[in-house]
Amino acid sequence: MADNQDQPTPAPDAPQPQQPEPVGAPYPSSTPPPPAPGQEPPAQPYAQPQPTAPGQPVNLNGQPVNPYGQPMPGYYQQPPVKSGKATAALVCGIFAILLAGTILPSIILGIVAIVLAVKAVKEAGKDGKATGGKVCGIIGIVLSVLSFILYMVIGFGALAYVAAHPDAVTVTNNGSSYSDSSSYFEKTEDEKQAEAAVQTELDKLKNEDAAFVQKLATDLDAEFSASSGYSLSELGVDPVAFAQWLLADFDYELDGAYTYSDDTGAVYADVTMRDAYAFASTFMVDAQAFANSVEAGSMDEAAVKAKLGELFKAAMDKTTDMTDNYVSLDLTKKDGAWTVDEESWSDEMSYLFGTI
Repeated sequence: MADNQDQPTPAPDAPQPQQPEPVGAPYPSSTPPPPAPGQEPPAQPYAQPQPTAPGQPVNLNGQPVNPYGQPMPGYYQQPPVKSGKATAALVCGIFAILLAGTILPSIILGIVAIVLAVKAVKEAGKDGKATGGKVCGIIGIVLSVLSFILYMVIGFGALAYVAAHPDAVTVTNNGSSYSDSSSYFEKTEDEKQAEAAVQTELDKLKNEDAAFVQKLATDLDAEFSASSGYSLSELGVDPVAFAQWLLADFDYELDGAYTYSDDTGAVYADVTMRDAYAFASTFMVDAQAFANSVEAGSMDEAAVKAKLGELFKAAMDKTTDMTDNYVSLDLTKKDGAWTVDEESWSDEMSYLFGTI
């Protein structure tokens, strides 16, 4: 350390005198020549960066850049995020408007459109499709509500008109006319004739027409004989008395008529009568109990028949139930007159009285 201190400090180099620039030199040593007209000044790669305003962004070289200008060359800009929900919202909104007359489907589509639009905006920002879908959805819901109100007004208006003008309404169905005996609808002449034909037949049951009672008694006797092996007469039961018992308190009410352009029609009626099926059930239960008894095993055939006759009459006394039935009778028009179809009549009688 002492040796270094003893050494003398060298004197700084004296500045060298600068040589004057020669007159007419093409380029000065420190300042580039001015650019020619129309030329850009040459780049200065080693120039100092320009001062920037506080907060102004700069590029990688420290040069200020325009924050609203184009991105720097070579910089990757991520494309905007797109959401399929925006398109779906627009489609649902359009269909909500188109189906406004259906009310409920339109309201559902409108709500779906609004929900999808809101989700699309949250995921990808504002989008024209999302906005359009939301607006269309709202319009579809509003139109559906207006359609519902319109339908209600038209419906109540129609009901009020029918109530005030019952004679002005005619109901048609596939070339046929319809009348209801309990309504104020005017009946056609064919409907009146068809109902009159059915009334004639049903009155035979209600009034216990002798010819009808005899035929019913014969049919009931044959049916009973086929099912049990014995006729009612063999059991000591009068078939006519049994038929009259079934028809006691019989009543009916017509419930409407259809007539068609091909000269066919149908008439409906509500029927109240003795419950033939309840009677058959009571008799069968009692007869089966007798057949399983010891008493039946000790009787001869004549005694068995007599006992079954007693059970049959007892079942008539036990059965007091009435039942309601609904019949449909087909008709045809021949030579200008309506008549009940025989096959249809036979089927309905079998339905009413069953197999005894």
